[in-house]
Amino acid sequence: MHTPPWLTSLWHWFAGEDPVLRRHVGFCVGSAQLYVLTLAVMWHAVWLGYMPTEVARLITWLMVCTWTLVFALVRSGWSRRFRDPVLTMPHAMAAIFNTVVAYALLGPLRADIFVLLAQSIALTMFRVRPRQSLLLGLWAIGLMGAAQLWLGLWATPVVDPVVLVSHAVVGGVTLWALALVAMWVAELREKIAAQAQRLQDTLGQVQALATTDMLTGLLNRRQIEQVMADEMARAARAGTPLSVAVLDLDHFKRINDLYGHRMGDEVLRRFAGLIKAELRALDHSARWGGEEFLVLMPHVEGDQALVALERIRQKLSELPMSEHESLRVTLSAGLAVWQVGESLEQVIERADLALYEAKHAGRNRVALAAPSPSVPGQAGAASPVWAQRPWPQGGAA
Repeated sequence: MHTPPWLTSLWHWFAGEDPVLRRHVGFCVGSAQLYVLTLAVMWHAVWLGYMPTEVARLITWLMVCTWTLVFALVRSGWSRRFRDPVLTMPHAMAAIFNTVVAYALLGPLRADIFVLLAQSIALTMFRVRPRQSLLLGLWAIGLMGAAQLWLGLWATPVVDPVVLVSHAVVGGVTLWALALVAMWVAELREKIAAQAQRLQDTLGQVQALATTDMLTGLLNRRQIEQVMADEMARAARAGTPLSVAVLDLDHFKRINDLYGHRMGDEVLRRFAGLIKAELRALDHSARWGGEEFLVLMPHVEGDQALVALERIRQKLSELPMSEHESLRVTLSAGLAVWQVGESLEQVIERADLALYEAKHAGRNRVALAAPSPSVPGQAGAASPVWAQRPWPQGGAA
């Protein structure tokens, strides 16, 4: 069913723009039906002459004030500081108290109140904890007992004890049974919520397995390719630079041969931690394969990317590797700046060629690839396939 725009605007004005707040206000508004039903029964008793008008007015103001106070606390957002921002438990206890007061003063129609008490407990079972459901049942039974004691001993006129005993037995058993059912429903709701949370956690773990390299915690190759495709599309729309670097740990096979694969894994983990610490939050890093890593730096020109990669290179050469204090690891890196119209494979190939030349020139250095003349719009470029640059000192990308 299509909601008219004016009605939606009116509801947003009444309940607030925040969707969470609107949900809380909606629950509070829904609870008003119990007040309406109680007042309807009470004023019907007034119309039949079973209840004085002054008493009905008193109870009406009591209920209106109770609901208005709860609504104000919820609508203002003040109640969001609590675990239950709808204030279900205190609201239910106040509503039950008001309903029992109406029971005590209603007259011959007071038995109708039991239905309203049952509804008060039933509506809360989807929001309160199991023990709170039992507490509400005991609260209702205790208040009913106090009201019936007053009706049997001190009310004017005194109510027939047989009627009160009947109300006590039927009402007490009904309210207690409903409290037990509410507790069972609350327990079931909590179990379902816990299962849903475990399922969500499991799905998160599965997603992590599908997108993350489990040894280093960086993105895996499949995921970084998707991220690169997205960043390339974003850079093409915005006209911003995008730097791509392939990093390779020098002589990594020798580390595995001399120190063992466990030490090799430790080196990879420490290097991954260094990359994450040195890059910006909007940069992306991945384990490309073996001892090769890929770094993606959006909104960064080649010279700025060289500064960041050189900083990583220098810090890696100074990074101690666990118990092997004498072990120092270096890296070689190839950097390419993505060109509009260039495919993902092409920009990585240029970075790979720059990496190859960096290794060929003696390792432990960073090389920047020149623009490719084969890319549309780049024809006529006379620069070589790659160009090694001096190592900048200091600064950050």
